[in-house]
Amino acid sequence: MTEVFGSDYADSYDALYADKDYGAECDLVEEIFRGTDRPVRSLLDLGCGTGRHSVELARRGYQVVGVDLSENMLERARRRAIGTAAAGMTFLRGDIQTIILDRRFDAVLSMFAVVGYQITDVAIRSTLANVRRHLEPGGVFIFDVWYGPAVMAVGPSERVKVVSIEGGEIERRAVGTLELDSHVCSVRYELTRRRPGVQDATVSETHRMRYFFQDELAGLLAEAGLTLQTVTAFPDVENPPSVESWNVLVVAAG
Repeated sequence: MTEVFGSDYADSYDALYADKDYGAECDLVEEIFRGTDRPVRSLLDLGCGTGRHSVELARRGYQVVGVDLSENMLERARRRAIGTAAAGMTFLRGDIQTIILDRRFDAVLSMFAVVGYQITDVAIRSTLANVRRHLEPGGVFIFDVWYGPAVMAVGPSERVKVVSIEGGEIERRAVGTLELDSHVCSVRYELTRRRPGVQDATVSETHRMRYFFQDELAGLLAEAGLTLQTVTAFPDVENPPSVESWNVLVVAAG
């Protein structure tokens, strides 16, 4: 078993999510920014991963600081920014529950279920308190999580994804189980790299993800001094969440 987002998984991450439309998600984030009372110029990206959102938003002119716990992911984010308009942005290694910066931001972003990795009540409360600590008054917090009613209705299943890479392919097999008492879905990932003439290489990681219910989110945000504004299906944000909406987008105000 490797660490979560270890070097092998990080090496495969961008290939596995090459079909994810980060540009469209950044368009959506900017649309939310335009609907806020406070102009957004500075942005803190908590759980920035390989920098797909943060680098794109820095290219668009925002002052972005990216934070992630995985140095493996940060190395790839820094490389992504080289030679672009995002080259001057800052990436920092740190825990989103506890990292303390010496500034506040107009917006905080935490995409791709990062908040769901904070699986205990203590962890989620610490995370939201830290968001509030770094958010300017009137600022906006945007994040996505797994939606409890859909997780309960649909349930986890075994899924296999195969993507092409230079000289071969990666197969990812994911098997999930629910821990109902703790509102956690535990997903075991097995990644196998295949290249002609080379022995297959397989690594595994287990990711434990918290899923949330809307009233629960409203209460946790309120405890941290944040106000829930909207919860929508994601990426289909024109619709309210339903039992088919495994992912939801949450917007809260400081």
